[in-house]
Amino acid sequence: MADYQQVRIGSAPLAGLDRLSNHLTYHSRRQQLIAANLANLDTPGYRSRDLVFHEEYSAQVQGHRIVRQMDHREEMTISDDETPDQDGNSVSLEQQVARITANSLRYETINQILSRKFAMLRYAANDGR
Repeated sequence: MADYQQVRIGSAPLAGLDRLSNHLTYHSRRQQLIAANLANLDTPGYRSRDLVFHEEYSAQVQGHRIVRQMDHREEMTISDDETPDQDGNSVSLEQQVARITANSLRYETINQILSRKFAMLRYAANDGR
């Protein structure tokens, strides 16, 4: 599963907000995948899955303009948390709980940053009131 999205930085006045939004979406999808790992803790032959987020910046000269864009891509990986049990399951409860906790903290941090940016925009739109 690979999800790919491009944001043209020069043409998007709120590209920073788009970028934060992409990170929130990634952490939300990752949380669902980790929850699926926990749900399949006792499923024979199940291997742990995770999402990896890739972000690339590029700039190109087109005519007399510089076109900048940020590429976002998610990639699902399958790996073993631990040596597979006799039934072939390799999901580790401890590792999944650590992942879900760290992912939740990152999501909440990005959510707070995004909320503060919106509050600053609201403040500016209301002429500082």
